[in-house]
Amino acid sequence: MKSMTGYGRAHAPFNAHTISLEIASVNKRNLEVVLSGPREWQSFEIHSNKRVSSKIDRGRIRISISVESPSYDAQTFNEKNFITDDVKNFKSLLENLELDTKLTPTDIINLLKLRNSKESISFKIEEIFELLDSILSDALNQMLEMKEQEGLALKNDIVKRTSKIGKLTGQIKTESNGMSNEWQRRLLDRLNSSGMKFDLDDDRILKEIALFADKCDISEEITRIESHLEQLVQTIDHTGSIGRKIEFLLQEMGREFNTICAKSSKVSCTQLALDARSELEKIKEQAMNVE
Repeated sequence: MKSMTGYGRAHAPFNAHTISLEIASVNKRNLEVVLSGPREWQSFEIHSNKRVSSKIDRGRIRISISVESPSYDAQTFNEKNFITDDVKNFKSLLENLELDTKLTPTDIINLLKLRNSKESISFKIEEIFELLDSILSDALNQMLEMKEQEGLALKNDIVKRTSKIGKLTGQIKTESNGMSNEWQRRLLDRLNSSGMKFDLDDDRILKEIALFADKCDISEEITRIESHLEQLVQTIDHTGSIGRKIEFLLQEMGREFNTICAKSSKVSCTQLALDARSELEKIKEQAMNVE
């Protein structure tokens, strides 16, 4: 079992710059991969989509690529001999605009940042494709590891609550034994207390008892719940994408417990069914995070 939420980050140097890639996954019914980064590298989205879809079946995957320029220190000024030309050109522009041509150290640093920012996105995708693919692989593996760790926590919680629902279902099964006989006894007690004379062989009484006995029979619902629980336990141990199947089984069990609440004439059975529904809702919340 894997969670649909996860995160990974990787980076690598390239031409005195640092290329960073972050990948994050959040809940979504289907798979969606979105890439953000330098416009020149948008074609990498097709490749990254294929890489991600080969490992993940559900979720919204966001991939962010950024370029970090080198720090601006004294050594950078010595290495960048073009800064003199930049300053001269900038002063010429100021003169043409009839502005003050006096520059501060901050102005010069901003000129250097501007040049480096232009350089940082000038790499062609062909030059950097293999590097991007490598750091995508590293970040993706980190995210998958996180998804598996969170998935294990989800599995443990779901297994515990599934076991509790199984016990509650067994108690409902026990409590429901003789439910129709209990209703028959109450009906006869009411008739006796009313002072009315009646015949136990009266077809109308027998028909009423038979009709209610059919309505309050929850054996079919219990059988279906037990079958769904068995399938749920088996599904939890499967690898791959199991979230949708879990959601379907939980939905079907919810219907059966609702029917039991509607049919039951015993307060104890109704309360047990409500307790089971409560555990079911908690599993549904967890299942929303299962891939």
